[in-house]
Amino acid sequence: MIKRPVDSADNLLFLSRRLEVRVFRPEDITATYLDALNANEIVGLTEARHQHWNIENATRYIENSNKLGESILFRVSLREVDKSIGNIRLFNFHEVHNRAELSFLFYDQEEWGKGYATEAIDTVVNYGFESLKLHRIHADYYELNSRSGRVFEKLGFEIEGIYRDHFFFDDMYIDSVRVGKIAK
Repeated sequence: MIKRPVDSADNLLFLSRRLEVRVFRPEDITATYLDALNANEIVGLTEARHQHWNIENATRYIENSNKLGESILFRVSLREVDKSIGNIRLFNFHEVHNRAELSFLFYDQEEWGKGYATEAIDTVVNYGFESLKLHRIHADYYELNSRSGRVFEKLGFEIEGIYRDHFFFDDMYIDSVRVGKIAK
């Protein structure tokens, strides 16, 4: 848990060149969002794949992911049309070690491959380093998820290690790739 001042969840709003990034709220849940959370081609390489999502458990997840000093779930949308395309979560804040973990899910397949994930994650990472004064942000991803690997590479995250046979996937074990970035 991080005790230093964290902006009130209601006041967090970041504008990048093409995106708006703000706290994800239960009222942001749409049928499109729930459909995406239940689509294997979208969540198949994430831990979200382990349950069927509905309004109740999605609301609970959002509420649990927005706890002051512990976790922040961001909604990412296109600025021009206010179209929600993904979310990013900063969590597992550690006050003594000044670090946090990051995860993301970009669920609008029409918008994949346009650099939005890189742009949005860069915005959140900069917030973590500059405003929260984090020293380190880390994440991990399924070894099969080359798209995530490319996003982290573009953002200057370095591979720090491999967790062997960390995930059970399609009747076999696969590795988890651990990446991290240190504040400059």
